Amino acid sequence: MKKNPYSFRNDKKNIFAILADNKKFLMPAVFVLAVVITIVIALSANKRTTQQAALTANESMSDTYVVPEVTMEENAYPEVNALINTYYTASAEGNSEVISSIYKGLEDTELLKAVAAADYIEEFQNITVYTKPGPVAGSYVAYVYNEVKLYDYETAIPGLETLYICTDENGELYINGDIADSSEIEYLRQINIQDDVIDLNNEVANAYNKMVQSDETLAELLYQMRSGLQVSVGEALASSETGSTDAAQEEASEEASSEESTEEETQVVTTQTIRATDVVNIRSSDSETADILSKTTKGEEFTQLEALANGWSKIEYNGSVAYVKTEYFEVISENTVEVAENTDATEENENAENESSTTTESTKVSSLATGKMAVSETVRLRKSESTDAEVLEMIYSGSTVNVIEQYANGWAKVEYNNKTGYIKSEFLTNGN
Repeated sequence: MKKNPYSFRNDKKNIFAILADNKKFLMPAVFVLAVVITIVIALSANKRTTQQAALTANESMSDTYVVPEVTMEENAYPEVNALINTYYTASAEGNSEVISSIYKGLEDTELLKAVAAADYIEEFQNITVYTKPGPVAGSYVAYVYNEVKLYDYETAIPGLETLYICTDENGELYINGDIADSSEIEYLRQINIQDDVIDLNNEVANAYNKMVQSDETLAELLYQMRSGLQVSVGEALASSETGSTDAAQEEASEEASSEESTEEETQVVTTQTIRATDVVNIRSSDSETADILSKTTKGEEFTQLEALANGWSKIEYNGSVAYVKTEYFEVISENTVEVAENTDATEENENAENESSTTTESTKVSSLATGKMAVSETVRLRKSESTDAEVLEMIYSGSTVNVIEQYANGWAKVEYNNKTGYIKSEFLTNGN
């Protein structure tokens, strides 16, 4: 039987007719279905978000090291003990090559100090290594108890050092002094405040303090050792800055020759001519409560001896010195003056002559710069104005001193490191 070509169209019309006739029942069903689909999509998206958050959290946790609550082990790892014994043997011998190969990332100043300390240390005794696990595989936190035997003292002195031991790519242990990872640093901080570590630190510190406090000879020896190390490290750094040891020795020799030559020498002093931009008070010191000596006139010129950091200027005034506020003056010229030196300080205080390319004028010693000044070269702080006087301390290039007074014989009385002494004025500079 041949199918009617219009039957599908008629069926289609019938379907639409049925839907149209029953739309009031179908529309709620369609709405419910849409809501269900929306909920399913939302739940799926939320699940993906939760999974991603959990993955991120796991990645973050992997960057943080868990600090274990474990008790220190005593001499538990022979290979760690061997490394530390090698390190302390090299330290006692002042062997910088071995120290550098064992202690990676050790700062130059600490290496210099370790080498210089060998002049005082005879040996390290009774070394005991306490360890806790480190943050990464093959690492240890070592608390090294040792007793230091000094050359000039009979009894060994207790001490404690914390070292971070790691394993390199070749499986070799080394002391790690260059920790850049913040998680490692936090791990070490946390493990160092555990009870057994604190107890060990306190025990050793108490033994050390009790020993030092009961023996003035030891206290003085340790003070001299610290001072000596400071000098040695400073000299070594100064030598490296000049490029070679020979250059440093030549510089020291030139300084000594300069100190010894007190006849017919000159000191170069740079001053500035400043002009008042207003009428201001001239005072006896750099304070607004100081006595008023006079007032300037607008346009009046003075020789500025020093521009102080506190906003005041030290100037020449009536053959002496006075002070004015720097903000009310402008610099109009700069003069380089040579001050004649002589061995007789009293005579030169009265008669020193300053020679300039533009002017010659009488200047008293008190007009030379005082206050905070820098040292241009490494010099010796001496007990009196003589190259034969006792050396109180070494002052290294770039250090700041407080200049109390400068004398026409080329010496200056200064304060440095809570000590008062004398250095050659030629090594002073206004630069900081």
